Amino acid sequence: MAIKLSELYDSVKDQEIKLVAGKNGLNNIVRWVHMVESLEISVFLHGQEIAFTTGIGLENKEDLFNLVKHTYNNNASGMVINIGPFIDEISNEIIEFCNENDFPIFEVPWHVYMAEIMRDFCYNITISDRINTELSNAIKNAIFFQSQQELYLPQLERHNFNSNWSYCLAVIETRDKDSKKVVDSKRRAKILKNLENTLAHTSKRSFVFELDGRFVLVFAKYSEEKIKDIVELTKKRCNPILRNNEEIYFGVGKSTKNAKCIAKSYKRALDVLKLQKSSNSNEIIMYRQLGLYKLLLSIDDKEIVNEYYQETLEPLIKHDQLNNTDYLEVLDSYIKNDCCVKDVAEQLFYHRNTINYKLNKIQEILSCDLSKLNTRLIYSISLMLNNIN
Repeated sequence: MAIKLSELYDSVKDQEIKLVAGKNGLNNIVRWVHMVESLEISVFLHGQEIAFTTGIGLENKEDLFNLVKHTYNNNASGMVINIGPFIDEISNEIIEFCNENDFPIFEVPWHVYMAEIMRDFCYNITISDRINTELSNAIKNAIFFQSQQELYLPQLERHNFNSNWSYCLAVIETRDKDSKKVVDSKRRAKILKNLENTLAHTSKRSFVFELDGRFVLVFAKYSEEKIKDIVELTKKRCNPILRNNEEIYFGVGKSTKNAKCIAKSYKRALDVLKLQKSSNSNEIIMYRQLGLYKLLLSIDDKEIVNEYYQETLEPLIKHDQLNNTDYLEVLDSYIKNDCCVKDVAEQLFYHRNTINYKLNKIQEILSCDLSKLNTRLIYSISLMLNNIN
């Protein structure tokens, strides 16, 4: 739970600091402080800093406006301006810009020791980082050492996360379209900042951390409908920062009865994520919406799964490989379209007679009768297992 700019502001309100613009950005996350006295220095901002300036490196009012714009464009969370010998006022032009872009600007009179404000900010940021680390470690312990409750329940309770609340974990993975590998650490850091800001603006009992190259979102005491809304918004805000060669997938687990079952929610989230990747879909689907997939995903014995697969679909897949046919795709479409040849033909861009011919060949290869409901059920399950594996 990274600290918000509003929380930092509340901690120093007794020091004559005043918000003059951009109040809608007070939920911005702040990671650190930075002195920014010139445009050249502003380029060193990494994002999520609160920038301070006395104006000592500026020559005129236009320079201040440019500094504010550069600081905003470098993804700072806000800016504190020292009013005194170098800056006599914050112009209406700056105020309008910051209000339009939800970029908080504060002013501090010259007689206030600005270093005290910076020190208080740094202290509160450090405390927030420690809390976030402890909460993240508690969830990791809940995932990997589920039976050792002393490793995570007291830590959650200490930071006001009740062990009797329901918990739901979501997993997000961003990867390269070509290599299918997760994006590098620099890209993940940018996406993580985006996720933190989204959660800060939408929910109080939630936080995010990175685990094994993925992002884990933790929701406490939320309905699944609300969780889906937040994840949908997260997806919407992530899409603009993705590069053309990147793709993002979401897996939302099951809501638990209490904190002791967090590991189950994480496992279910990974199951949904795996299914989404195999089907190449970034649609937000809750675990409870998976239907029969929930049962199939719970099968831990892979030998049984492979045996079932070999007894059903393997002859058809081998035929496709040897003869460059698409019978597996036709069978999948036929079952998904409730055996409507017309719909299959439209989906796969074939004539209806061609689909009928292919269906007859499929029945020959598999030695089955697709007109029977039980037969279609067998192959429907096998196709679902093929998607999972």
